[in-house]
Amino acid sequence: MATVALVLGICYVVVVFIVEPLRLRWRTGASGWVASLGATAAEKTASAMFLLGCGLELGNPALVLAGVALPRVTFPVAVAAAGAGLSVASVVLAVAGQHHMGQAWRTSIDPDHPAPLVTTGPFRVVRNPTYTSLLANSLALGLLVPTPAALVAVLVCLSALQLQTRRVEEPHLSRVHGEDYLRYAGAVGRFLPVIGRLSGPGRQEPIG
Repeated sequence: MATVALVLGICYVVVVFIVEPLRLRWRTGASGWVASLGATAAEKTASAMFLLGCGLELGNPALVLAGVALPRVTFPVAVAAAGAGLSVASVVLAVAGQHHMGQAWRTSIDPDHPAPLVTTGPFRVVRNPTYTSLLANSLALGLLVPTPAALVAVLVCLSALQLQTRRVEEPHLSRVHGEDYLRYAGAVGRFLPVIGRLSGPGRQEPIG
């Protein structure tokens, strides 16, 4: 399973962060890559944590393949198969989200080029489908190679994306799109349907 996990993990990175940005560049002239870890301390911290999480996701099966004896949980084959299927599904979700965002897709916020508010396709169900796919893929790889490192990878990835959305992107989108974004965020969940909707006068406290 370690080989499967490593291959799936690499495929996710290649498709989502290389192939799709190149396709976007071919269609629009811009790849969506922003040459920065962020403009604020919160965004830089989130970016660094996300990179750490990705490193753990790929490093975990790589260490197992290298013969490093990591504590592992034994799951039924069906769980591993579900993990592989979840990883493939996460790639499909990420690509769908990128296609619906089009030129709005960025690796980080670009204050000089505010993006339009996208609410179509998978954005009808969750506000951050690409982030949902990242979390799903992290969980999928953990199901394939269930070690403490895999659990840490999921938690680090979740923490990074929570920081990025709550402290960076949601305030930015509120400033740029105002009430349109607040209405949208009050109706659609953050990473999962319904869960993480914004509510209250300032729409700062999540529902669920």
